[in-house]
Amino acid sequence: MKLNTFCQLTATLRLKSGLHIGSGEKAHYGEPVSVLKSLQTQLPYIPGSSIKGKMRHLLEITYNKTSNGEPCSCGKCQICQLFGSGKAATTFEPSRLIFRDCFLTEKSAAFIEKVDLEKKAGVRIDRKTGKAAEKALYSLERVPEGCEFNLQISVRVFEKDQLESVKQWLAMGLFLIEHDALGGSGTRGSGYIEFDNIKFDGQAFEKDWREKCQQNKDNFLNVKIKTE
Repeated sequence: MKLNTFCQLTATLRLKSGLHIGSGEKAHYGEPVSVLKSLQTQLPYIPGSSIKGKMRHLLEITYNKTSNGEPCSCGKCQICQLFGSGKAATTFEPSRLIFRDCFLTEKSAAFIEKVDLEKKAGVRIDRKTGKAAEKALYSLERVPEGCEFNLQISVRVFEKDQLESVKQWLAMGLFLIEHDALGGSGTRGSGYIEFDNIKFDGQAFEKDWREKCQQNKDNFLNVKIKTE
């Protein structure tokens, strides 16, 4: 299987609500749950795994390519060709997509350094009483609404691959993420995002790319990644 070339998808990821991607550190009672930050800059960033995992998950549940919550492991469908099989035993070829970590734009980094992250308060409800549970108050650190990150996805292009099909699958993935949420507390308002200034292989996305995704969504499994 010959690797012919690489191409890139780039975009600006803009927050339409605060974003919380946790650091994994356990917070003491009364302290906010912290977001993931770069060790070099101490500024928040979005790991490539968060974008990849959310995009793959949404594509799999949209096109019924998951079983008991596990990633598809057929190794042959378009999703496995793009992201890789969920099992080593059924990995027949390399994945095509490489997701880079997303870092703040210079303008947004300067904003965070000036005003800091926001703290969103929350409370856990006792389901029996319908009132706030004991020691239920908590808060989350969030990257504020309006901040922007640089998104970059590198694409391996193998012989027989159809580049336009890869572009369409990536567009559908971005479309689904916009309708869902990124990071934690998505069902409670966090992680609402939008992609702007999208370019694929140096060319800007069509202005009506979202409408095309909506129109073609039900027949998308017909979009083949490679020719036989």
